[in-house]
Amino acid sequence: MDGDIPIRFLIVLAMNGDSSEARISRLAPAYYLFRDAHAEVVLATPSGGFPDLTSELRQTAHPEPSTRRFLADRSARDDLADTLHLGQIVTEDFDAAFCIGLSGPLWLADGVAATIRTFLTLGKPVAIVPGRHLDITPEGASAGLLILGDSQSSPLLSAHALLKVALEQRNARATGD
Repeated sequence: MDGDIPIRFLIVLAMNGDSSEARISRLAPAYYLFRDAHAEVVLATPSGGFPDLTSELRQTAHPEPSTRRFLADRSARDDLADTLHLGQIVTEDFDAAFCIGLSGPLWLADGVAATIRTFLTLGKPVAIVPGRHLDITPEGASAGLLILGDSQSSPLLSAHALLKVALEQRNARATGD
């Protein structure tokens, strides 16, 4: 990491009502990869506060180690209970964004899509583990880098890629490249 200023990641949980693809099992791998790399992690949802993930919180058996770790980690659960509202996000304060569950058109919608568009327009990398129907046309990734994945391993793999890109961009700014 870069000396005094840690990399800052925004993790957005795109909560879409009952059909949300935002789940702890998708959040935990990225959350811990970033935290274990000593990055700052901020969680956000469209409405802020505690996202409705109670069905997953109440399950007693989770096959993924990162999900079990998250559920046993009081600090992580506190972060989840106190997510920021998207209106509180200042995009310039973050190096990259990781979004879970985004569905719909990226360039025509507001809310989560608008936050992601702002990151991309500013040339900041974004990883998306999409919901059921993500449409990135007509502008694609704009000036940013868009990482997409929708498999069981996508949250962790895309988080690794996002961490690497954010570090490379930080180093390039520091050396003037």
